Amino acid sequence: MVYLGKILGSETKIKILFVLVANPRASYMERELAKEGKSSISEVNRQIEDLVNSGLVTMQRLGKTKLYSINQKHFLFSPLKKLLVDLNKIYKRIAWEIRNFALKKIRHIQAVILLGSVARADIREDIVREPSDIDLVFILKQDKDIKEAKKILLDYISRKISLRYGISLYPFVISRAKYLNRLSARDTFILESYTKGEVLYGEKPRRFS
Repeated sequence: MVYLGKILGSETKIKILFVLVANPRASYMERELAKEGKSSISEVNRQIEDLVNSGLVTMQRLGKTKLYSINQKHFLFSPLKKLLVDLNKIYKRIAWEIRNFALKKIRHIQAVILLGSVARADIREDIVREPSDIDLVFILKQDKDIKEAKKILLDYISRKISLRYGISLYPFVISRAKYLNRLSARDTFILESYTKGEVLYGEKPRRFS
């Protein structure tokens, strides 16, 4: 496995591969790879030679211009396609998994709202030191269902989500009446969910209905 260190042994190489694997039919100049991967052109120029030499990236000359693309026939292409995934898509998938589970197991859900970095598609890349949060708000029609709903959600998250994705999250469960009361009181979290949250199910409670 030492060869993987040579191929993936720098952040710049990983960024180059991320761009190329995500767009397997496209060709890029060095400056385009630098822009898409948020790297310097000099670093791309220095690092990309190893990827070309490995055969994973192909280089084509068009006059004085060098164009780079991923070699889809390389044995590492398929594994890398699964590995180099957009975290925004992964975290959004997690939110929808929890949402779908909740709708099957929890009664009287009026709305499920996603907010924070996931809703903005602005997930932090450093999931080791600064993992992003998945903020999910579950609005129930009645107070009496909240305790059971929390228990069901937390059990599912600990058994399925945390182990599979390596993240921890705490769903926010609230009744419609309390949501509206805190909205009227201009509670910061509730206000953000109302103004910026993405509705995954139902509709946000209206202050005047």
